[in-house]
Amino acid sequence: MTESPEVTAASCAKALAAFVENGKALLDLAEKESREGSCQEFIRQKIRIEQRQSLLGLIEAGAALYSSLSVKRKKDAQDLWRKYNNCAALRDAVHDFQQLEVQWDAFLQRLDDELQLSAELLDADHQSKCIPPDTPLTDARTGQRVTLQKYLARSKKTLLVLIRQFSCLLCRLHIKDLENNQSSLDGHSVQVVVVSFGCLEGASYWLQDTFCQYDMLLDPDRKIYAAFGLGASLKKVLNFSNMLLYAEYVADNMEFPRGLPSIQDDMFQLGGDFVLDEHGRVLFSHCCQSPIDRPSVGDILNSLDKTS
Repeated sequence: MTESPEVTAASCAKALAAFVENGKALLDLAEKESREGSCQEFIRQKIRIEQRQSLLGLIEAGAALYSSLSVKRKKDAQDLWRKYNNCAALRDAVHDFQQLEVQWDAFLQRLDDELQLSAELLDADHQSKCIPPDTPLTDARTGQRVTLQKYLARSKKTLLVLIRQFSCLLCRLHIKDLENNQSSLDGHSVQVVVVSFGCLEGASYWLQDTFCQYDMLLDPDRKIYAAFGLGASLKKVLNFSNMLLYAEYVADNMEFPRGLPSIQDDMFQLGGDFVLDEHGRVLFSHCCQSPIDRPSVGDILNSLDKTS
């Protein structure tokens, strides 16, 4: 790590204290607003990337913290705090930072509990799972009704990539990684099919915005999501640690996509990657524990090699 000469124990303490103050203000506002009406309305209206004073404002605050410390990664910031651990002001700021993390995650857990959200995982016995080939879906490009059988009948393995929401940056990066490694997937006879629970308008916008060449299927009733045990969770998406990891993307000058105002989306739905054989039997399963949690192409193919 290259350390800027301006970064001192005092400047670290000041920057971290400012971040904590900002984070507490965002959390206090969210606590207040969440009790003024229904939880559903609070989530729909008050947790938006466009609103700097929403919980998502912690991402920009994290990026500002990294900038003030002349770093771009959470790990590098923590290395600085450990280096200057003899500074009492910095130790106090780190303690407040840790307390904020506990309070932040506890608030999100309360919302999950009140909304009875869950994210149960598919068990590890992949071979015992089979997705019905007649599962009804919609072709996102044509709007026609189709079933999984159309893809399973191609004598190839089918990698279903269940995305979270149309404006999920991490989903887009994952799709791009698959496209960049298409030759390796072809070598293992793996075809990629993207699955969304969203509407046709949102899918059309997403396809144009991402230039994605893969087939895309719509599962508005989330039958495939449910079959794989993929639930929704505020805590798994917006927990304190994840927010600081999202801030790394902002520090790298990457922008989070903005959703269309006319489209109702669900940023708290979790995604996953699943490989099926021609009979719909699950050969590989990865249920995402957060938006950042996606398997690499190598992980997928190595797992398939072991099952063949």
